Amino acid sequence: MQIVTISATPDNLGLDPRSDRDFTELVERHHRELLVYARALTRDSATARDIVQEAFIVAYDKVNTFDVTRDFATWMRGIVRNKWREWLRKNKRYALTDTEIAQIDADVAAWQSGKAEDESDLFEALRDCLNRLPENLSEAITACYFEGRTGDEAADHLGIAPAAVRKRLQRARVLLKECLDRKINLSPSGPS
Repeated sequence: MQIVTISATPDNLGLDPRSDRDFTELVERHHRELLVYARALTRDSATARDIVQEAFIVAYDKVNTFDVTRDFATWMRGIVRNKWREWLRKNKRYALTDTEIAQIDADVAAWQSGKAEDESDLFEALRDCLNRLPENLSEAITACYFEGRTGDEAADHLGIAPAAVRKRLQRARVLLKECLDRKINLSPSGPS
């Protein structure tokens, strides 16, 4: 059996779940991982979805008791585990041993940690590729994707035609894809 050490520092990404906006962001970031965890516990996709949904309701109701020095994902796994135990008591179909539960916890924690590392490498590569774009393409990307402007608003802001904005975005996406493909294929963990 492989033992995984879970970091003592919270991975809440600077978000405070007591804020509705941050809670929503944390739900979106951890929903899939919690479904995987619940699916491993229940061995049934529909039941796993129900349990995760109920866990988020409980978390929202009790968010003011959340200790922000703790890791949100770990806290949510505990709530999912408790909801699963409630489900087990009602259904009495099968039970996992504490060792099996600990192994599932460790596997999910390791998966989350690896996923975060992969995402940080990808975002670092994306930042580098964005910095390499020509200024006119970078301005279009910033206006539309970072500032949230529509094509017409970006065109007004940049003093160009809406068709020119669309063309710049298209060119930027092609260049970004090519750059990311090169970086990912050259990375030590990527294909060679």
